[in-house]
Amino acid sequence: MNRSTSAPEHVRPGLPAAARRRMAWIGAGWVLAVLAEATAYTVLAVAVRDRGGVLPVVAAAAVSLVATVLVSRAGYLGGARLAGDLYAQLGRSLSTAKLSWFTAENRALVTTVAGRSIPALMGVPAHQLQTLICAPLAPLLMVAAVGFVSGAREAGVLALLLLAALAAQMLAQSHLQRADAERHRIEQEAMRATMEFVDHLELIRTAAGTRGLVRADEVWARQEQAMARTNRAAAPATLASSLASVMPIAGMLILLAVSGQFTTPPEALALLVLTIRASAPIDELALAGVNFNEVRSHSSAYHSAATAPSLPVPADPVPPAGSEIRLRDVAHPPALRAITAAIPVGARVHVAGSSGVGKSTLLGLLQRFDDPAAGAVTLGGVSLSALEEAEITARIAYVPQDPVVLTGTLADNIRLGRPGASDDEILHAAERAQLGEVIARNPLGIHQHLGIHGQALSGGERQRVAIARALLKNAPVLVLDEATSALDAATEERIADALADLDATLVFVTHRDPAIWRPDRTITLQGPQPA
Repeated sequence: MNRSTSAPEHVRPGLPAAARRRMAWIGAGWVLAVLAEATAYTVLAVAVRDRGGVLPVVAAAAVSLVATVLVSRAGYLGGARLAGDLYAQLGRSLSTAKLSWFTAENRALVTTVAGRSIPALMGVPAHQLQTLICAPLAPLLMVAAVGFVSGAREAGVLALLLLAALAAQMLAQSHLQRADAERHRIEQEAMRATMEFVDHLELIRTAAGTRGLVRADEVWARQEQAMARTNRAAAPATLASSLASVMPIAGMLILLAVSGQFTTPPEALALLVLTIRASAPIDELALAGVNFNEVRSHSSAYHSAATAPSLPVPADPVPPAGSEIRLRDVAHPPALRAITAAIPVGARVHVAGSSGVGKSTLLGLLQRFDDPAAGAVTLGGVSLSALEEAEITARIAYVPQDPVVLTGTLADNIRLGRPGASDDEILHAAERAQLGEVIARNPLGIHQHLGIHGQALSGGERQRVAIARALLKNAPVLVLDEATSALDAATEERIADALADLDATLVFVTHRDPAIWRPDRTITLQGPQPA
């Protein structure tokens, strides 16, 4: 019995073991660094109180400085390696994600994660981890130092003052966090609108003119308003931070004045030195509030991308017996209704139906871009869910309406169909795909550069590159989804003629006359039943 396995989609991907170990070592390093700093301040306070020598103070300060520098350097290196780990983990996740998951919204998410979230998370070991450990630990150690230098009463008063300052800070940060969460949501929406604007710039300019900017302008305006709200929320937080910062020092000055300890200036000065150091992290925590919110937002975005749903992997894959395709009561809402059909080896099948009935969805299911919500798709008598991905990929070549052309040469792009192909084989596939004019217009021939993402090519030429790539692959099944929609009728007919003697199953969708493809059967899809 075949079994499929996959990780539960709700499980948060943890850091790789090596990254966790590095983070633990860096965290331990920051603990040692703050202990060294606390020791240096204690030695300084004792020297001030007792009018001691300067050498112990210099030695303790030197140890603290060296420890901080070494841990900071380790943090920067750890951040760079953390980024590498996160990129690798994201790559593994996306390489197995369902292709149907890559909607416009999720593509924008991946762009944000790769371009902003992971670089932001690089700073965690050197910056956020330092604040997380040192900011709360330093005041505790300073309270202990005050108890050692000045006595339990002063230590208790300082502890109460620091707790009051922390409470004020928490209230301010809670208000700031709510405002910042809304800003991050609108920022994601702005990213999607920007990508939509850039991807469809030609259409917007020619069809809508400046009106095409309206949607993007509206989102950008909301982003600006959200940023303004965050800034307004930051104003009271900054005020609370300032008051919280001076509260311990002011309180200790009052204590010194009331208790008459100003009569012994060295003791008073030692106490104030430790109080000032104990209250310094209040400012750090105030400034770190927004940063921690950013880290949380970037972590959440990374989690969403790194847990992209994947299709179950067969535990005991079964090889197919041939390339016959069968559909048994296949349905995939909202568009595709239950359909049963057989596609024999070598058949030429036209998938027909009005717009929105699920033609592209059906072609995607034939290649297991997703699993059907009901029914089953089999290849060579075996359900696609029981086949290894490599088996499906090897047996099916696919040409979409909007093909991908990578930065590089014409030969590089066609060779993706079969990486080991020779130049002669690439040239033959290109000529069958009617790329002769493209090859002839440049003395480099198939080795001419196509520009960034194939910008040197027209839409029809990009489609012909994808067709050549599929022909070079020479798979038993060829799937064409509006693959010649950008071509003129004469060129489309020449390509159809070139594929007439193709020794493969052909499954195609076209909104033009399907007769030139010489189909021997048609699968007609019906729309959903009216409610």
